[in-house]
Amino acid sequence: MRVCFLLNHHAPHQVPHVAPHAFALSRARPDWDITVACSSKAEADFAQEIGTLYPSHHCRIERLPVPLWASAIDPIAKHFAFLRKRVVQSANLDRFAGFDAIVVPEMTSLNMRNHDCMAGVKFIFTTHGAGDGYNQFGNFNARIDTFDLVLLPGPHIAGALQDNGYLAETPYGLVGYSKFEIEALAAQRSRLFDNDRPTVLYNPTQNPAGCSWHRYGTDVLDFFYQSDDYNLIFAPHVLLFARAFTRGARLPRRYRSTENVLIDLGSRASIDMTYLNAADIYLGDMSSQIYEFIARPRPAVFLDPFDADQPRNFRSWTFGPVIDQVDQLGPALARTRNEFDQYRPKQEAALAEHYAASDLPPSTRGAEVIAHFLETGAVDSAYRLAG
Repeated sequence: MRVCFLLNHHAPHQVPHVAPHAFALSRARPDWDITVACSSKAEADFAQEIGTLYPSHHCRIERLPVPLWASAIDPIAKHFAFLRKRVVQSANLDRFAGFDAIVVPEMTSLNMRNHDCMAGVKFIFTTHGAGDGYNQFGNFNARIDTFDLVLLPGPHIAGALQDNGYLAETPYGLVGYSKFEIEALAAQRSRLFDNDRPTVLYNPTQNPAGCSWHRYGTDVLDFFYQSDDYNLIFAPHVLLFARAFTRGARLPRRYRSTENVLIDLGSRASIDMTYLNAADIYLGDMSSQIYEFIARPRPAVFLDPFDADQPRNFRSWTFGPVIDQVDQLGPALARTRNEFDQYRPKQEAALAEHYAASDLPPSTRGAEVIAHFLETGAVDSAYRLAG
């Protein structure tokens, strides 16, 4: 069996949602040919680093050729479209057609199914992120049912997808959240700031439908620059500023890292859970990273970016105070710290339902589901919702 785990993005933020499954599968099926194919050096380097956590894996980590013209125009084109991703798909189509299955964390790769040479290739979706913003920007998209197999973090997401009309016929498996396995790579919590103030992580989503940056961002930064009570890590989704033309996000020149404010628009630390581990308080909107943060329950505050007539049915917004004015931020931060016993049970209950409970690592569960599906065409009932 030949299986390709494909990483084809501008940034390496999706690597932890894919690579652990590849390494686990190579150990579970040592006679299979497993390739981690990467379209960028950043993705390949991150995958190589994650691979050190899986001794004796035998995956090949390879760079995919990218036409020079596509690389040349990508710094501009990426703001408007996934041109480079599509070019990589086209340029390597013959290679991809030689695999029995392609495992991906995103939906753009489904374009390859339009080519006759790919007719016999199974497409497997790992998803990425596990938030509860149920809209077509993320995993809640009709294209999810065009995959041959879907890996999901847990019963809550599976149930929500089914409630939205998906997965009726599509095989899926509940495997857990593989990104949690890379915590060993994140820097140990260190003194990012030379003081003992509580540290707040402000983590706005890139999703235009629910991003708080445009309404509150600079006021939030100003609050912390002037604060004697808190440190701030400003680490938005890596694409919020990288795709500034389509996301509309620009950081004014006056904002720089200081002794109590750390600004990071997209380094490795912003995606390997370094900042999530280092923060005492989470400040966000509808970003799925709140569900990574509460793996160790802690105080949170949410900024409401929506107009009055828009729905606000986010479970995560029960994890802490929700505000719609920056002048409410100081009291909300104090409240979430002082009254965290009120919010902790809600975070713990959500955590229990959000991720599949198992003694096995998510990568191992994912590998078992993939292997069983490719060998039998089915998913064991133990990996599905009861009933």
